[in-house]
Amino acid sequence: MKKRSIALAVAAATLAAPSANAAFVNGGVSFIGFYQNQAALTFLPNSIVSQLTSFDVAPSTTVGGGTFDFSSVAGIGAATDFNILALPQLMFAIDGYSFTVQNWAPVSAVGLSCDRGECADSIAFTGFGEVTKAGFQATGFTIGWSSQGTCGESLAVSGQCATGSGTASYSASISATGTEPFRVPEPASVALVSLALLGTGMFSRRRKA
Repeated sequence: MKKRSIALAVAAATLAAPSANAAFVNGGVSFIGFYQNQAALTFLPNSIVSQLTSFDVAPSTTVGGGTFDFSSVAGIGAATDFNILALPQLMFAIDGYSFTVQNWAPVSAVGLSCDRGECADSIAFTGFGEVTKAGFQATGFTIGWSSQGTCGESLAVSGQCATGSGTASYSASISATGTEPFRVPEPASVALVSLALLGTGMFSRRRKA
């Protein structure tokens, strides 16, 4: 029984393994940006952003609104193209901070609608991830991401975008949790725990024998 407890404790400690003597990140920060080009809006003319799963964003993003550890974080940061079906994914980087999303919540989308010659749609989702920077422990964060598309309505087909008129922007708000990030267990981690449990099972059988 004692050896079983030790094996489980070793496996748990290996999975956790936080960086010693380093603080967690605290605070919030916002990002605003645009899409790389109109070719990224692949479902025109019937949708601008509401049907997208892959987001080809411009490589630079405007960063601001930082609080606490992010209070001095402002200016131009780096943004990365992403696909909500492929995880994890690096989203943003600035001032030594890197923001990697681990999971997205279900998407909330509003389809294209037009009024008085102008059309719009939107897409939004929330998620959680991990922010890292030298001198800090890896820290969890929550993210709210939204994108808005606009276009001029086609004169030939009502309810559709006119050719070449679609544009889109996005905004993201990140809040560090000040605690360890939540992670979906990796296969290697699951294997480690399985080996620990297997070892305790073998030890138990030997005692019975």
